[in-house]
Amino acid sequence: MKRAVSCLGVVIVFGIVSMALAQQPKGTVRGTWKVIEVNGGPEGANARPQPGLFIFTDKYYSAMRVTGTKARPKFASNNVATDAEKVASYDGFFAQAGTYEVSGTTLTTRPLVAKAEFPMAGPPSKAEIKVDGDTLKWTFASGQTLTFTRVD
Repeated sequence: MKRAVSCLGVVIVFGIVSMALAQQPKGTVRGTWKVIEVNGGPEGANARPQPGLFIFTDKYYSAMRVTGTKARPKFASNNVATDAEKVASYDGFFAQAGTYEVSGTTLTTRPLVAKAEFPMAGPPSKAEIKVDGDTLKWTFASGQTLTFTRVD
């Protein structure tokens, strides 16, 4: 009897978890996304971009990405890096986090914190997005497109 009740409990738990997973918003931007391709902009066409990870919750986002096609300089700490190495590292990195909203296919981001001050002080950024299963295409007003795959 105890065994039957335990088995029933396991079946119920798996059923609840399966229903919750099935209801996750796969057609939305919510989730964690890894950059897998870049087209346009200073990087040109790049099917093997440097690391980039964008995370979207219900209301907030965090976006970080190594830009460009060259590796950033390696140094042990800021104390030993030259000014040129620091500039190259800074210029080759994108970072910001804030709030976002989606209306149709338009994604609007409002940075609350960013690598530089101007995104926080300027108007919200708008881009066109398309979510197809676990693939996200993000097209900026400049025409540059980032392609992501959902990792979580």
